[in-house]
Amino acid sequence: MKLYDQHMHTNFSYDSKEELENYLNLNDKFIVTTEHFDTSNPVTKKDDIPDYAAYAKRIDELNQVYNNRLLKGVEVGYVKEDVARINAYLADKDFDVKLLSVHHNGTYDYMDEEVADMSPEQIIPEYYSSMLDAIEAIPSANVLAHFDYGVRVLPIDIDTFKKLAEPYLIPLFQKTIEHQLAFEVNAKSMWKYGNEVLYEYAIPLYLAQGGKLFSIGSDAHSVEDYESHFSDAIALLKKHGVNDVVVYQKGKAIRVEI
Repeated sequence: MKLYDQHMHTNFSYDSKEELENYLNLNDKFIVTTEHFDTSNPVTKKDDIPDYAAYAKRIDELNQVYNNRLLKGVEVGYVKEDVARINAYLADKDFDVKLLSVHHNGTYDYMDEEVADMSPEQIIPEYYSSMLDAIEAIPSANVLAHFDYGVRVLPIDIDTFKKLAEPYLIPLFQKTIEHQLAFEVNAKSMWKYGNEVLYEYAIPLYLAQGGKLFSIGSDAHSVEDYESHFSDAIALLKKHGVNDVVVYQKGKAIRVEI
């Protein structure tokens, strides 16, 4: 089994225009897209729910041409008030991998400009408490995605981050391990948003709690970002003694040596 990107989007997500087949034409590996599922989205002012029937139909069509290399995925955006709806949507659908994210709180997305002017003392407890709740609330998830999303736009140094976040991150990582979720090394977070230092801190913290499962994703919204900085992500993991990651098929973790 070859390592492949486990965090990508197409035009089945509200914020991408990419076609599924364009990823398939890049190489001969498995391809999985993780389409956004964000209810009560403050960015678009509506529910952004993938059309699963159309998505599955298109995948079936392409798999007849591309040797069954295309898998199904979803990026589940947790919203406390919508948990029942979220789990109802997921219950009868066949996804190979489910990423779990916290993108917003129903009022603002954590990457909105207004968040940059908010206090880290407010945002960090709010964001990581929501992420901890999400793990319990969405039990079918496989991967905890971009743990740093909530602080991407905050002007914060690593020492302040450690002081404010660590009391939340330790129980968060313990819960991640308890529920057998993989910790996502998100290349976009590290090298587009400059949060490599946060991953340098968080990876050994996760390992110290007994964490063993890692996933790598580019968070690509176009083919230009497919597997972006994967070699750097692999080097970072190896630096901390990690020699394999997991990919998911039919919800089951498969270890891949890096």
